[in-house]
Amino acid sequence: MFWIPIVFGIAVVSLYTARKSYIAITNLRRYEERSERAAKYSATAAQELRRTRTTQASSAGAIALGLLSSVALVLSTALGSLDPTAWEHVLPPMNLLAVGAAFVHNQNFWKAKAKVPFVGGFNQGIEKSKEIRQLLFGLGIAWGALGVIDWISHCKWLPS
Repeated sequence: MFWIPIVFGIAVVSLYTARKSYIAITNLRRYEERSERAAKYSATAAQELRRTRTTQASSAGAIALGLLSSVALVLSTALGSLDPTAWEHVLPPMNLLAVGAAFVHNQNFWKAKAKVPFVGGFNQGIEKSKEIRQLLFGLGIAWGALGVIDWISHCKWLPS
């Protein structure tokens, strides 16, 4: 079970990323009421509000999936209640796709956002979203590496 420390590390980073995501969502929600009022009068404001919500939701979903997957792998192996070999093959690529999609979705939305003067909480939300993108990138690398290690460890053509 050489991969347990990697998966445990993914769980820890996922938990840290979930905390950052919670802070970002909390900071951005402070301005939700104003945004909703603006959305009543502006289609652009409505679209921005919807996209802000979906980018935060995609990050939260990918983070939750990774956290649940890593905890399930570690616990099932530690408790011996489930043979993890089938999950080893499925979870890394599934999580890589989820994290990658959330990263791209967030990158496309937040990269062009400028900070707004005198709106500290919103600017902190933008900063936390940037940190979350960086953490998502790292999680993607970790899940990808885990998938490659799993694939190599099961190749019959490699010398023993």
